[in-house]
Parts: sequence; structure tokens; C-alpha cells
Amino acid sequence: MAAPHLWSLLRARTALRRGELSPAAYAAELRSRQEQLAGLRAFVDDARPGRPVEPPPTGPLSGVPLAVKDNIDVAGVPTTACTPALRHHTPMRHSAVWQRCAEAGAELMGKTTLHELAYGVTGAHADHLTARNPVDPGRLAGGSSSGTAAAVAAAIAPAGLGTDTGGSVRIPAALCGVVGFRPSTGRYPNEGVVRISPTRDTVGVLARSVSDVRLLDAVLSGEPPPPPPPTAPPPPVLALPRATSWTGLDPDVARVMENACDTLRAAGWSLLELPDPLYDTAALLEAATSVPLAETRAAVTAYLRAHGSPLTFDAVLEAIASPDVRDVLAPLLDGPVISSEQYHAARLVERATADAALRALRLSGAAAFLSPTTITPAPPRGTGERMTSGGRDLPTFTTYIRNTAPAAVWGWPSLTVPAGHTARGLPVGLLLDAPRHHDRELLDIGHRCARHLSVERRPLKPETP
Repeated sequence: MAAPHLWSLLRARTALRRGELSPAAYAAELRSRQEQLAGLRAFVDDARPGRPVEPPPTGPLSGVPLAVKDNIDVAGVPTTACTPALRHHTPMRHSAVWQRCAEAGAELMGKTTLHELAYGVTGAHADHLTARNPVDPGRLAGGSSSGTAAAVAAAIAPAGLGTDTGGSVRIPAALCGVVGFRPSTGRYPNEGVVRISPTRDTVGVLARSVSDVRLLDAVLSGEPPPPPPPTAPPPPVLALPRATSWTGLDPDVARVMENACDTLRAAGWSLLELPDPLYDTAALLEAATSVPLAETRAAVTAYLRAHGSPLTFDAVLEAIASPDVRDVLAPLLDGPVISSEQYHAARLVERATADAALRALRLSGAAAFLSPTTITPAPPRGTGERMTSGGRDLPTFTTYIRNTAPAAVWGWPSLTVPAGHTARGLPVGLLLDAPRHHDRELLDIGHRCARHLSVERRPLKPETP
């Protein structure tokens, strides 16, 4: 029988309900592993919530501990967003998403590290809050939901919450070898989250199986789980946008993804090649970055005011620790850096590219797009604003969000599942994007894909860091 720390969320729930292990004993097992793997820096601190209740709660999460990104409020626990100005900010009420989790019986495993203010894709941080990748601690976990991804991949927590603006759940999930889900924008409530872009931001889910993501999606969306179909339908058609999201891949990523596609074809899936570009990638990435930058001041200010904080947005910016985040946000101290004309143009690109993508799916008869989640594996520790991939010098930020940004721009649900490993053992993620509000259909597709791919898990040993 698998050790308790290796249990999936569903397996842990079943074990606690059957009395195979008490909630307190299960939490202690995970806490011990958290302490043994403290060198991963997955958690902000060792804040311990109250002891799990006995007997276990009867809700759908039944006392299972979850990791929570430290920009999501849990009452009585600091929400720092890993930025110095918020170090002592302690909300007195739960975020809406954690309220739903708590009512479903979840316990807090701890608050997890993130790229400061969720403004980055590597998880690197100046103040000793850089999460290491559990597969290779010499590499970064990805960001911005780096700590949650590391905790789930290292089997410290069975699942957890992150946030995603342009890829911040799916990028670290792919780089650490777990499942990451960004729902349709607006599917989950957003009160009590340090947001940087109301247009783009959403809470997302990280877990080690799509089945676990489905459970958390039901809790967070407030929708009851759907009944299983009487018979398994045939696999849907998936579209491969070759000229858009399959170019410039690291050779190892390309090999893993082609093998994954071959596996799906052998299992009866129809994968339709789309040889023409769906949209102008540069224009979409410009829209993906300019809209959040235009909305960050108002979003952070609204969060501070909702909590009655004496802090101002300028005070938060002036105390930023990480140079890369300071370089991006410090110009906001002098006023807007995105004009209203630029913002309007970005929103037009958003609508035009979404229409083009939806049209391509309809014309092809496909249910979703299939792409590599990231075009290159996890970056080495020390990676800054530039990186090398396939012998090319590239900007780190736009390189990692290239394939995850479209769904965020369009408000579509997006799911990454493990596709395999590179020759050096680094995880590669397979990305599925479906039209807005087709969340459950996408999770069904992802569940079936993951079952065929069946990627071996490589849990980290405590002595590794």
C-alpha cells in the first residue's frame, strides 16, 4: 500500500472517511515530510493551523490538508504575496475560495511561496523565498504559483490552490510534473485574493491527478459533480496548432510531445494538424502583458481598501524586493505606463484572436487545442530575465507564457497534464485549451488523455535538497 504522503486527494478522503488514518495522523505525516523537505522552500513559513477535527468532517474534502498560495486569504494567517510591505498583513476573514474549501472540510496545510506579487514565471525571489523544483532542486519550480506546485509534486500536500494570470498555475505544474487547471475566467469567486488583473486573474488548482482537480473544481465552482456517462463516448478530435504553439520547441520537449501524440493516436484519438497560424503571436503576447500592467494599481488598491489596510499601492511598490518585479512595476509610481489607447487595442486583439481560435475549432470539428505547455523545461536556478533554449538567447517571461497566455487572454479553461520526461528527467506538460465555459468537458478530455499517457511519478526523497 502506498505511503500516506503519496495518496491522491481522493484516496486520502476515502482513507480518512474509513478511519484508516485519523486526520491528525495524516496531517502529522505530511507535516513531517514538509519539515524534511524544508529546503525546497515551498512554504512561506511554518504557520500551523488548528488541529484537524476528530472525527473527520463529512464534507467532500473530509479534513484533507491543502496548500494555498500566499496571495489567497485564510483568516488569521498572513497573506504576504511574498512582498515585504505585506509581511504582517493578516486578514480576519477567509477568501471566498478558501471559505468554500473550509466548508467542504478542507484543512490548511500552509501558505506557499510565489514569484513576488505573482509577477513572474520562474518563482525566483530575492528574499530566500525561491521554490526549488522537486524533480531537480538545481532548477526552479516555475511561477508564479511555485510553492504550491513544488508542494504537490514533492508529495507534501495532495493538492493546492494557486492563481493564474497568464500561466501561473499551468507553468509550474508542467515544470514540476503535476496537473494544473485554470478555469474559465469568473468560474470561481475572487474575493479575498491579491489580484493584479481582474480581467485575467483566476484562482486555479494543482494536484497529482485530473480526478482530484475535478473534485476541487466542484467545490470551488459550487456545481455538483456530474454523474458518470452510462457508456464511454469515443475520444474527441483534438487540434494541433502546429504553426502557432509547436514552433521553436526545445528538442527534448518536441520528442516527448510527439511521443505523447503517437500514444494518443494508438489509443484511437484523432489529432488534426492545423498548419496555418491561428493569430499573430507577438500581438497576443503584447495584449497578455499590457492589460495586467494597466490594471495592477487599481486591483491591488482595491484589495488593500477591502481590508482596511493603511498601506497604499505606492508603499507596496516602493518595498518590492525582487529586482525583476521592481523593474516592471516601479514605473507605475510615476503614473500609467499603458495608455487608454493601448489598453483598448489590447482588448480588441483579445476578441479578434479568441474569435479566430474558436472559428478554427469549429471548422475542424475539434473539442480542444493540444500543445506543449511550455516550449522548454524548467530553468536552472539563477535564471534571470534572459535564458538559453535550444541554443537561442530568449526573454524568459514571454518564452514561458507563449503557449499558456492565449487561454488567459480569452478567458478559456486550460489544463496541463504530464506528458513525459526529457532525457535529463525533467517533466514536460501537455496543454489542453477548450472554449469558455467548457470546463467540465475539458476536464473529461484531460482525464482520458492522462490515463493513456500514464506518466511515471518520481517522488522526491527527503535527503535530496
